[in-house]
Amino acid sequence: MANLRKQAPLSVAEAAKRLIDAESLVKSGVIATGPSASRVARDAFISAGITGLVSAPANVAAYAGSVATGEAIKSSYAPGVLPPPYLPPAGGQPKAPASASPTESAPLPADSIKAQLDEVEMKLLGMATTVMFILGDTSSVFTKNETWPADNAGRLSNFEKLLAVSEQQLKKAARQNKLVFKPYKPDEPIPTEAKERLALIEKKFGRMTETYDTLRFVAAMKDSEKKSQLTA
Repeated sequence: MANLRKQAPLSVAEAAKRLIDAESLVKSGVIATGPSASRVARDAFISAGITGLVSAPANVAAYAGSVATGEAIKSSYAPGVLPPPYLPPAGGQPKAPASASPTESAPLPADSIKAQLDEVEMKLLGMATTVMFILGDTSSVFTKNETWPADNAGRLSNFEKLLAVSEQQLKKAARQNKLVFKPYKPDEPIPTEAKERLALIEKKFGRMTETYDTLRFVAAMKDSEKKSQLTA
């Protein structure tokens, strides 16, 4: 299990494959779901005051085929995260070089902040979709429309709202599958600066990823056992 917590960066296609796995496990019946839970969850996301958040129909398998053209885009996608369907062409999401990490005392350059915001945005929209999938609704994905904020403050506010709803709904999904998800709680006061807010978001997201990977691993084991029994 410990190996699930730290994984190498995933390509776009690999990230899409993770969501296909989740869809397959739900359809095979090894992840406990409930229609009422997924309806309540979708309503919670839409009514959370997240500016520009929309739910769009999606064929996950078709999407996975289409992402081949974007394979040059590399990012630190966490397991189970599907980049939203508006993903730009290769080269459209610049990333700061790994070796160019700023010191603790120096503010992040504007382009570095934008790169982090872009990455976190894809992760959180993907995780929100993943949560809906494991609650049983695999018919659509979360993405953004033209009213989604373009300024850093507005985007951060959206991220925090989206993360808060995702955490609450993952609690329900985990409980349905006899797991316990405990959201990350900081020991220090809630930060107000963009850099520190992003760092907290990443920690909260990491805690969600750990629980999702555990759920996916347990479900995959059940699926394997189920198939073995059928062929015995």
